[in-house]
Amino acid sequence: MLAPGDRVTHDSFGLGTVVSVEGQGDKSVASIDFGTEGQKRLLLRYAPVEKL
Repeated sequence: MLAPGDRVTHDSFGLGTVVSVEGQGDKSVASIDFGTEGQKRLLLRYAPVEKL
């Protein structure tokens, strides 16, 4: 499970920092700041995000 402040990597967007996480289980959505790529909201069930 991700938490605000966690560092993650994404296949397309690269390195990012979790800003917030909403919802639970399959409906969890994380707002992640990818720096130059901007902030993205990703449905964690489908997003290729790996916690570092």
